[in-house]
Amino acid sequence: MKKILITGGSGFIGTSLLKILLKNNYKINCLDLKKPNITDKKLNFFKGSVSDKKILNKSIIGCQIVIHLAAKLGVKLTDENKLDCLDVNITGTRNILKASVKNKIKKFIFCSSSEVYGEQKLFPISEKAELKCKSVYGISKIIGEEYVKGFYQKYKLKYNIVRFFNVYGLGQKDNFVMSKFKKQIRSGKSLTVFGNGNQIRSFCNVSDAAKGLIKVMEKGKPNETYNIGNNNEPISIINLAKKFIKISDKKIKIKKIPHHKSDRSKSREIFERYPDLKRVYNHTKYRPKKDLDEGIKELINLE
Repeated sequence: MKKILITGGSGFIGTSLLKILLKNNYKINCLDLKKPNITDKKLNFFKGSVSDKKILNKSIIGCQIVIHLAAKLGVKLTDENKLDCLDVNITGTRNILKASVKNKIKKFIFCSSSEVYGEQKLFPISEKAELKCKSVYGISKIIGEEYVKGFYQKYKLKYNIVRFFNVYGLGQKDNFVMSKFKKQIRSGKSLTVFGNGNQIRSFCNVSDAAKGLIKVMEKGKPNETYNIGNNNEPISIINLAKKFIKISDKKIKIKKIPHHKSDRSKSREIFERYPDLKRVYNHTKYRPKKDLDEGIKELINLE
């Protein structure tokens, strides 16, 4: 069985990914700043950052595949810490690519984001869409993608790029809308939406996102880019809030907040975003399974 290095393996998506891969008997090296809350003899943990070349080169020994999840996340957080974002998401990616070439990695999977698309006019958004990102986070992911392509061009390091669309689920930080609504519902507070709440998203449960990533790892065509998300239920944020209230069966109000108090100004808001999944389905048969109602019930009741 092949050994995989997962950077950022203790994070939100990484934890779900680890559990599924270990269940399927893969051997895993996990590189992160904190240890995952998982005990398994097939899992080796390396404490450190992709900025630390010494621990990075140690963690990759014996691996055949790299899944690069480690990144600084969040539009507001990265805008307020531009150098941290650029150092980790760009320089860190270059470090792991260099280590991959040195250790003759067979496949490199770069985890990107739908943020690279920015505001589009044609929906659903396909991988062929022009990239129009509005944030330093999106810029860092585009440059990361180009580094991956450059390392293939020069060193023939085979890769896949995965662009995640609005992943949510148990364990996600509260600055993302689904987790924020969960916290507000559970505390009995008003649900806050920014602007008029007509922004449209299509949310993908983390279990589906992790399974999609594994399908790309196992079946993706070499040097291809894939959207991973759930395109079955595009929904406005205001209607998402109403759905949370209905499912929770609580008498909670919705409070509209001006854009300037959100994590994006109005000029930098993305008003519509949901993925075209035809390519990833045609190549890997990936199809998301968990519907929105089921995912919301799990969020509200089980954590």
